Amino acid sequence: MNTPLDPLTLASLLASRLCHDLVNPVGALSAGLEVMQDEDDPMMKQEAQKLISLSTQKSIAMLTFARLAFGAGGAYGAEIDLDEAKLATAELYKHVKAELHWELPSQHVAKDNVKAIMNIALVVADCVPRAGSTVTVGGSLQEVSFTAQGPRAKLKEQLINALSGQTDELEPKMTPAYLASVLVQKAGGTIHAELVNEEQVTVTATFPAQAEIAA
Repeated sequence: MNTPLDPLTLASLLASRLCHDLVNPVGALSAGLEVMQDEDDPMMKQEAQKLISLSTQKSIAMLTFARLAFGAGGAYGAEIDLDEAKLATAELYKHVKAELHWELPSQHVAKDNVKAIMNIALVVADCVPRAGSTVTVGGSLQEVSFTAQGPRAKLKEQLINALSGQTDELEPKMTPAYLASVLVQKAGGTIHAELVNEEQVTVTATFPAQAEIAA
C-alpha cells in the first residue's frame, strides 16, 4: 500500500515546483530592468519594456493560480466559485502552448474539489506541449473531463503514478498531480488518465454527487 506524503514534504515539493516555475519570468524581469537602466538605444529599451511586461504578467498569473490551487485561497469559506478558478487558470494558460477551453458551469463548488480541478488542468497542459494544442475542461461537476488535444500528445508514466497517488520518486514537477489525487480521494472520488492516441490525452476526475453545492 502506498504511504501518503507527510504534510511538510508535500509543502516542500509544492514550494519547489512554484519556485521552479517562477525562476525564468523573474529572471527575465530582472534582465529587462537592467537593460532599461544601462541602455540608451530606444529599440533596446522598447524590447526591454515588452520583456518586463510579459514577465510581470506571467509571474502574477502563476502566483494567483498557486494561491488558489496550492494554498489557502478562499480559506474562509467551504466553497469556491468556479468562475474564479476559470479566471486564474485562463490567465496561466496564456503562458503555455495549449489554449484553454473551460466548459464547466458557473457555480460554487467544494473548495478541495476546485483545487483538484485546477491542479489537473495545470498538469494536463504538459501533455500537449506544442503550439496549436487545446485543453478542454468540461463534463459535469460529478465527472469532470480534461481533454488535451494536439500534435505528439504524451502521457508520462510519472504523471500517471502521481495522479494515482503514488509517492515513490515523486518529483516537484508532478506534485500538483499528486495533490489532485489526494484531494479527489478525500472527496471519495477517483482519477483516470488515458493516452487515447498520439494526438489526445484524457483525464477524468469523478466526485460523489454531494460534491456539488448549489450557488
